[in-house]
Amino acid sequence: MDLYRLIEELKKERNYLESPLELYKKVKRFEEACERALEEKGELPPGLVFQEFVKAFELKPEETEGLQELVGVLADDPTVEEEVLLEVLGKDALLGDVQLQEVKRVLFLLRKPFLLARRKRQRQVKQLDPAKCPVCDQYISLTLIDLDNRRHMVCTLCGHREEVTRIGCSYCLHKNPEKIKILVDEDEIRVELCELCKTYIKSFKDEVYRKYKDPNLIDILSLPLDVVAQQRGFIRRSPNAIGVREIG
Repeated sequence: MDLYRLIEELKKERNYLESPLELYKKVKRFEEACERALEEKGELPPGLVFQEFVKAFELKPEETEGLQELVGVLADDPTVEEEVLLEVLGKDALLGDVQLQEVKRVLFLLRKPFLLARRKRQRQVKQLDPAKCPVCDQYISLTLIDLDNRRHMVCTLCGHREEVTRIGCSYCLHKNPEKIKILVDEDEIRVELCELCKTYIKSFKDEVYRKYKDPNLIDILSLPLDVVAQQRGFIRRSPNAIGVREIG
């Protein structure tokens, strides 16, 4: 089934997820437009990324202040520190928590096409850290268990996948299964809660992947698990595909 049609069906079936699913649809349209440009041109012009972002998220002119300059900075280095990007936008410490989270979400979403381009060139950006994606340096928060019971990280930022340690915590890297508690939802998506570092990651088996065809969609469908995990005091170390890390 077409992904967009599936999203529309899921919005009706799970109306409590209508807003994040609608946002994910916009994110996908933005990413696909940038992917097409990359394939056609062999590069990703910053002006095009800016235009596609404005189009996908239906932004008004007054909502785009600083964004074009920001895109230019990310085109030069998509791994640039968040503090630098906030300075480009002219944001300061007086921002309220809610508004600041929205700004950070924009920064996350604008990074994605440039990091996708970097991944396609198979370029690593920093020294390898087994708790992070080797392409974009993002912490692991989402994993796939294949038919051979092997675990693969799925980066929610650049989309990179590779095999990681099957047992234990993907953040603090201990291998004691007794320190990992499990939450499971109706789709058999799991949240693994590490009692040592208070981090959690999600995992899903191959049959779940074959049902929904999209790891990031699976991540969004299981947002209620994020709510429960965070209410219990556990931390998600990286955002999902729509830029949400903390809920509440």
